[in-house]
Amino acid sequence: MGVRIVTRTDETVTDADGRFSLRVPAGLIDVSVTVDGFEPLRAQENLLAGQGLTVEYSLLPLPAYKGRYVSTVRGEGRHEGERFMLRDEELHQTAGTLGDPFRVVGLLPGVAAPLTLLPIYVIRGASPGTNGFFLDGMRVPQLFHFVVGGGVIHPRLIERLDFYPGVYDVSFGHYAGGVIDSETRPGRADATAHGEVELKLYDLSAFVEVKAPKGLTVEVAGHYGWPSFLVRAFDKRVDLSYWDFQLRADWKTLTLEVLGSYDFLAIQTDPGRPATATRPAVPAAIAPQRLDFYRVQLRDRRRIGRVETEVALVGGFDEFEAFGPTVNKLSLAWRANARARWKRFRIYAGIDGEVSRFTASNFATDAGADQPDTLGELAGSRDGVEAGAFVEGSVEIVPKRLLLTAGVRADVYHARAVTLVGVDPRMNFRAKLLPQLTITGGIGLYQQPPSFPVALPGVDTFALQLGLQRAIQAAYGVEITLPQDTSLSVTGYWQQFYNINDAVLDFSVAVCTAPPPESLTGGPARITRQVDGHSFGMEILARKRSGRFTGWIAYTLAKTERIFSCGLRPADYDQTHILNVVGQVRLPWNLMVGARFLLQTGRPVTVLEPPDGRTTRRNNTRLPDYYQLDIRVDREWLFKKWALSIFLEIVNLTYSQSVIGLTYPTDPDTGITRYDMPQLNGFSWILPSIGIRGRF
Repeated sequence: MGVRIVTRTDETVTDADGRFSLRVPAGLIDVSVTVDGFEPLRAQENLLAGQGLTVEYSLLPLPAYKGRYVSTVRGEGRHEGERFMLRDEELHQTAGTLGDPFRVVGLLPGVAAPLTLLPIYVIRGASPGTNGFFLDGMRVPQLFHFVVGGGVIHPRLIERLDFYPGVYDVSFGHYAGGVIDSETRPGRADATAHGEVELKLYDLSAFVEVKAPKGLTVEVAGHYGWPSFLVRAFDKRVDLSYWDFQLRADWKTLTLEVLGSYDFLAIQTDPGRPATATRPAVPAAIAPQRLDFYRVQLRDRRRIGRVETEVALVGGFDEFEAFGPTVNKLSLAWRANARARWKRFRIYAGIDGEVSRFTASNFATDAGADQPDTLGELAGSRDGVEAGAFVEGSVEIVPKRLLLTAGVRADVYHARAVTLVGVDPRMNFRAKLLPQLTITGGIGLYQQPPSFPVALPGVDTFALQLGLQRAIQAAYGVEITLPQDTSLSVTGYWQQFYNINDAVLDFSVAVCTAPPPESLTGGPARITRQVDGHSFGMEILARKRSGRFTGWIAYTLAKTERIFSCGLRPADYDQTHILNVVGQVRLPWNLMVGARFLLQTGRPVTVLEPPDGRTTRRNNTRLPDYYQLDIRVDREWLFKKWALSIFLEIVNLTYSQSVIGLTYPTDPDTGITRYDMPQLNGFSWILPSIGIRGRF
């Protein structure tokens, strides 16, 4: 699309290279330059009689506040199924997300965050370890930095983010929960460099894109964060930092991507003791934790007639360290797929796989021969192999009215002489009954190998002897399109879980808990519980997508249960009511003000009973309900070739208390634990963020 150039007497459109020419009278000339996706530029030039004038104009991309959400549950895309499509730059300025598009997922229906501040999401009752993260088609172990850190990808690189809470198609494999699928954008093929630098209280980020010779475009971005001084306001024992980098180069049909992410967390567990006349000094005990991963992807995407193809190779290195041990993973992954379209029918098929080598060290170097390896099934070296294939077909039974998609995928997992095979059939439909009324539905089987209860770099394809985790997912939804670009959707869902790996959130529970898997040892056995269960609920989303005011109201009514040794009880992740109210208003002077209000039911916990702290009823009470108010204000000044923004965001303006669980005091005189005096274990907090951003 050409750039439109307008003067008082004439107008024109640039050619493919951005060049234009106009014949105008001498004198002061007002010039207006407009193109979709960029700020309009108005300039004044002084043209002398009988002389030409050569000018060069640089356009700024539209800032986030001028965009709008494109979020819906339905629509065309690379993958079928129920999804929320989040594609707009405005996602960078949603209150409560600290400017990170990925954290918007936590504000959508069906998503619970059981631990405040941490980007650990429970999607429709599934364990957090069953959620999948995809970036440009490649699987990554995480999309978020620790605690207050944003996403591991610079926001300006993100072109599209699709959130699939469930019943997605067979092209997504290896996961039994929800999926977050994101795409970065190629560099713009113009002759001008673009970029930005942003400085916050605890974070510095930069992004630049340039056009190189012969049609090559290159983008480079990264973050560096030092949030320790904020975290230490609540706990002086904590040291926290992170960084990431990304590079994307596009040439014709080829894309090369290189990215890396690093997180470091150190907690002082023992203050140590100074030296005395009779004993030497004892240094403070520090428990370090480190997560880092790196990816290199070479991808080729083509379109030949009615067929679209994708082929990719991905090299990876993951590393995870916690309280001493280190687990490393070196991997090579591949995928190839093709999609063919006809007028009323399309077929989509593909293969993917990965070979990997894992190495690990132990927690303690002085462990005796009679002590089981602390790392358990993560210890030593092992090789892992994964391979999968899928095929699906979609047919418009009634043109533009009724679309049916059905498919099947098969996956094979192998490690340490254990091989698992999963076959997953899935089906979904979309029917447009009226121009303003659409219904959707689907059902499918979703399987994945054993996983840690929380996704971690380098910790996968282990303990295959536990068998596959399985989930049967089903959902049915109705969406109504209303005037003023407003919509209302209601979705009911049901999910049945088998062999799901849940985490132990309350180590003090003595009875009525699933026992550790008999085949696990060491650390994995202490924190992993393999259980069955189910979840069901209803999600309501009312949203306004465009205009001076945009936002949504998302409400989830849910019930999640697990089968423990004492029977069916509420799951540790169960939160009955979750309400998110999100809004932004665009004001004059390039000013935008946004707010987000959260109200949610407290998660279940177990109150231990005196005198011995044992109980026969797990999760017999709940933590207090939690509410939180976040606000954000953005102001941008536009200049001829650059722009300056200042923003202020305050997360948890209400200074609400985040409760982690329960504790029991010890009587100082008798040393007896007072199980009759349970106390809340939590803290009140507020997180301010102020920053400045320049872009050109």
